Amino acid sequence: MGRYSLFIFVSISICFFTLNSYSIPFENDSSVVIKSITIEGNKITKDRIIKREVEFDVGSIINVVRLDSLIIKSQQNLMNRSLFNFVTITKSIANNECYIKIQVVERWYIWPIPILQFADRNINAWLNKRDFSRVNYGVDLRIDNFRGLMENLNIILQVGYDLKLGFKWKTPYLTKNQIFGMGVESAVQLNHEMAYKTVDNKELFYNSPSGYAQRNISGQLNFSFRPKYNFSHGFSIRYDQFVFQDTIIKLNPDFASNQTEYNYFSMDYSFKLDFRDYNPYPLTGYYFDVSIGKKGFGLFDKEVDKFSLSGNFDHYINIYKRWYFAYDFGAYLSNENTRSPYFIKSGLGYHPNNIRGYELYVVDGQQLGILKTNIKFEILPRTTFKINWIKTTKFSEIFFALYANLFFDMAYVSDIYTSELNPLANQLLYGTGIGLDMLSYYDIVLRLELSINKQKQTGFFINFTAPI
Repeated sequence: MGRYSLFIFVSISICFFTLNSYSIPFENDSSVVIKSITIEGNKITKDRIIKREVEFDVGSIINVVRLDSLIIKSQQNLMNRSLFNFVTITKSIANNECYIKIQVVERWYIWPIPILQFADRNINAWLNKRDFSRVNYGVDLRIDNFRGLMENLNIILQVGYDLKLGFKWKTPYLTKNQIFGMGVESAVQLNHEMAYKTVDNKELFYNSPSGYAQRNISGQLNFSFRPKYNFSHGFSIRYDQFVFQDTIIKLNPDFASNQTEYNYFSMDYSFKLDFRDYNPYPLTGYYFDVSIGKKGFGLFDKEVDKFSLSGNFDHYINIYKRWYFAYDFGAYLSNENTRSPYFIKSGLGYHPNNIRGYELYVVDGQQLGILKTNIKFEILPRTTFKINWIKTTKFSEIFFALYANLFFDMAYVSDIYTSELNPLANQLLYGTGIGLDMLSYYDIVLRLELSINKQKQTGFFINFTAPI
């Protein structure tokens, strides 16, 4: 338990450091009382959902300097809920009385999103093969901000290479005080092809000539607790049933034991501390999370028995004018006294653990450490413009920003079971390169990157999320 104790100690130290580094400004005698908070532009979103993110209430007596910082934080809170394209909060003061006006531009919330997914781990792995038969298509009916209560409803119908039917519903607030939330998920997924072994740090796939190689039925309950603005707790319980073709066991005896059906429960707990200015693409602030997970409780299959502990700390700094720096520390630990079945493998290259330069590889292992760094220059600051021929403000008002970046990432994966087949394990890996990031409304991020890794392999990669 020594390394778990060290992990917990480091996590607590980071929390203590960050909380002390971002202290509340000292108040002077110039204070105002909040007389009213008015909201404009929310045709769908309920007032109480918006006021939940505002860090002051009617009747609050606040120092003027501190009020300005709370207004900025409230704008960030509202933007980070992914409900609005724009949020503006203004104040007017007369006779020590302050009147707050919140103006929002709501997004479009109903999306029958076409599904075009790749059977590979990511788009770069698919581009390496360019096999159009390995494409899934369908529709993901997504209703964001359902009932104006920031609920999310998803109905998924996917056909093509793999079949998937899914249902998701999440409400952030079950109670009147808007602290407790809940979610429900269920899915049926059938795969013609699946990874059954890792050799030379690349997954080997089995393609069933008849029927599906893997069937997975799952159900999950999620619970959330968010007492403040930047702290949140999550707990989930999940059930999975996997059925595999027996050919897979013959191809890789270490894939699992002789049985072809597995049933097990999983439980996960997570804590998040989030002070980022804009979650989809942060420039300032910090983020910390820690998660504890357990797969298998011996109720059905004793072979599934995996405990894991993971954490991340991200820091974003405006170092000078239009120059920004960010870094991420990540760690993943799991029990290594027993070998887990291959189908619940973990390591580098599996979401969310990755480093740039190794997008085409996986490194299976039981322990993982990651350091990612990024320095970027703001080529085009966030610029807002309007397309006049589009009548609705949900799409006509647009912002765009452009950043050039230089990055350097490192990772180390410890593997005691398959390192003889996968040489990238048990050594320090690193990659560096340059990139161009584009940012727009609806949380759109597009990254174009050129990288070179430790093995002097170069590549061009496309990604759709922030690097850190």
